[in-house]
Amino acid sequence: MMDIVIEKKKIKNIIIRVEDGVIKVSCPKYMTKDEIHGIINKNRENIEKLRIDSENKERYKNHLFGKKLPTDDEKEVEEIYRRELPKVLDDIFDKYFKMTGLGPCEYKIRKMKIRWGTCYPTRGLININLKVCERPIKQIEAVVLHEIIHLKYAYHDKTFISECEKYMPDYRSVERELKC
Repeated sequence: MMDIVIEKKKIKNIIIRVEDGVIKVSCPKYMTKDEIHGIINKNRENIEKLRIDSENKERYKNHLFGKKLPTDDEKEVEEIYRRELPKVLDDIFDKYFKMTGLGPCEYKIRKMKIRWGTCYPTRGLININLKVCERPIKQIEAVVLHEIIHLKYAYHDKTFISECEKYMPDYRSVERELKC
């Protein structure tokens, strides 16, 4: 049984998530503990899936390019990420510019909660999530390629995917690994 943390807020719906092996519940202020536990019990199967997803996301925590770092200190880890990621990204952007003829006017490294990257084609800007540097280089390349192709194609349609596969034949399998 996982620990449960309940936070009552001025919201309309209950939100259940799993982080670091803890069930975190945000719920309306008026809900009773019995109601909350009843909803948790009804959703055990979904919560188990969330737990597995959470563990998979933690798999690369405190890694640099897929290899475990000798430290778990968050501040130190972030400093390493900020120092090392630009070096790798410069090479990857250059590699795919030579292959595709596409490249951003500018790229930025940002902390993002959900996405690996974002692209703003009209501004020629690509943002890359700082956390991508936890992943192996091949996965980082897939993120960069994905965002570069967005400079040409806005939607994730067949044309977009085939364009990605033209430059990285195993693109789909690498992208699946990124979702774990």
